[in-house]
Amino acid sequence: MFSRLYLGLLLSMIALAPAGIVRADGAPSKDEVVAQVKKATEFYKANGRDKTLAEMNNKDGIFAKGEDYVDVHDMTGVCVAHPVSPGIVGLNRLDQADPSGKQFIKEIVETAKSKPNGWITYQRKNPVSGKIEKKLAYWERKDDLIFKAGTYEAG
Repeated sequence: MFSRLYLGLLLSMIALAPAGIVRADGAPSKDEVVAQVKKATEFYKANGRDKTLAEMNNKDGIFAKGEDYVDVHDMTGVCVAHPVSPGIVGLNRLDQADPSGKQFIKEIVETAKSKPNGWITYQRKNPVSGKIEKKLAYWERKDDLIFKAGTYEAG
């Protein structure tokens, strides 16, 4: 009888555990993605644009921890900071499309005109698996900047 009770309690705890808290594959959870963006926007509020963008472009900085990084675009779609892909900094990415043709930067910019934050899904090559996978990204607009971080959905 006790083993059934313990099994029932264990299954209940697993079922009620918040989604996205622990990822076995090392990718950031949804909660970690949101926390990283919020940390970046707080840094921006405390330090201003120039210092923030310098830190966001630092591949060894506090906002670049493997897959858990923040990139920044302005409201015209220009990438102004990316610690992992410095080659796209300065490029207008409004027309950037994922493999299915979704213009995800354009969608974020358009949505950011009327909403302060949101989630978007699109397809990207996962640098860990090497496969095209569904990426889930959270973004927040502060002034004319959009701070974005994401994770690959657990398969």
